[in-house]
Amino acid sequence: MSSPHILVIGGGIGGLALSQNLRKRGVSFTLFERDASPSARAQGYRIRVAGEGADGLLECLDDELLKVFEETCAEMKSMSGARLNAVDGSPMVPLGPPGMRPGGPAPGPPWMKRDGRAYTVDRTMLRNVLLLGQEQHVKFGKTLTKYETTDSGITAYFSDGSSEQGTLLVGADGTTSPVRKQLLPNFRYLDTGSRVIYGKTPITEELLAHFPANAMAGTTIIQDQSPLTLFMEPILFPNDASLLTGGRVSRIDDYVYWVLGGSFETFGLSDTEFHSLSGKESAMLSLKLTAHWHPSFKPMFELQNTSQSAPLRLISSKPEPCWPVKRAQWTPDARVVFIGDAIHAMMPAGGSGANTALRDAALLARIIAEEGVSEETMGGFADQMWDYALPAIKGSAIAATKLLGFKGFESAREVVI
Repeated sequence: MSSPHILVIGGGIGGLALSQNLRKRGVSFTLFERDASPSARAQGYRIRVAGEGADGLLECLDDELLKVFEETCAEMKSMSGARLNAVDGSPMVPLGPPGMRPGGPAPGPPWMKRDGRAYTVDRTMLRNVLLLGQEQHVKFGKTLTKYETTDSGITAYFSDGSSEQGTLLVGADGTTSPVRKQLLPNFRYLDTGSRVIYGKTPITEELLAHFPANAMAGTTIIQDQSPLTLFMEPILFPNDASLLTGGRVSRIDDYVYWVLGGSFETFGLSDTEFHSLSGKESAMLSLKLTAHWHPSFKPMFELQNTSQSAPLRLISSKPEPCWPVKRAQWTPDARVVFIGDAIHAMMPAGGSGANTALRDAALLARIIAEEGVSEETMGGFADQMWDYALPAIKGSAIAATKLLGFKGFESAREVVI
């Protein structure tokens, strides 16, 4: 049997972790990313990599890259930060059961171990670290238009007229996945009715002088009765990534990561209006929505980096697999599989999405390297993936109920993305 060549579509965290794992295991691959370059657009802010998500990432990295990853992580702040009343600034009863970690993986689901390592990671930093050592295998400016399968493999076609042949196509291309749209044209995500604005505020002397110190001690939730909720955490880097990597990874200055979230009705915009918001318009909306908040909280929005603000409609996969779990009821596809948001998007309130994608990357590369590519092995991957992805989807919804007023999957509507 000839060695497989894997075509990875999508250069986000899941796709890059997968390709690093393939590189580590000596499996041939090419990764295709639609962005023109690694810096073509903002790549998000803080994520918490923990439990089996951390185990998955560590499995994907060789010793040298693991050292770079750990040295470029941000400090782990207190996970039991304050919950404050947005209107008068008074303390409130913490959300959730003891041990719940705001913004971290939701407590309880069996897929998330509680005794493993945990890292505070800047998404842009992690993506740039994951690019190291595999640059020659990554092609930017590649937008997939279609794929065609044959008895011997699969061919991916791109909008620039190029094509590439391989053994297996991996859809790691997010919620709008062209791969998924071709293979599963009837697949639908759920619009949860929740909306958020992501933001980033530089940590400056002015911010520290005017924003409550107790809210800067760790993860903090500030909430009114709408409910409109601000989740925030200071992101502090103990090391200069540029010095550590000889300039291959740029340094990132310390900042406060925040998410302002609530219901569709609270934001008061149509889907078209909301999705079209620019960074500056998103920043202005955050100021408008919090105009009635206590004056001490307003510097977080007044001093934000408006170019880093962005709106996001929160969608989720259904808490059920998109194909029957019982193997007798479906034929696995030996040429196309998915990882991450392309197949099991979940609400960010539980912090589980990135961790689940990293677990996907570890599992899929391990199966390819140790068992090869076939209907049986790819079916086995899908079975195992759903075993941990479904509890993660449900756990994220529980966290969103507490933080964002999510009314449950039964109230969500199907959407085509």
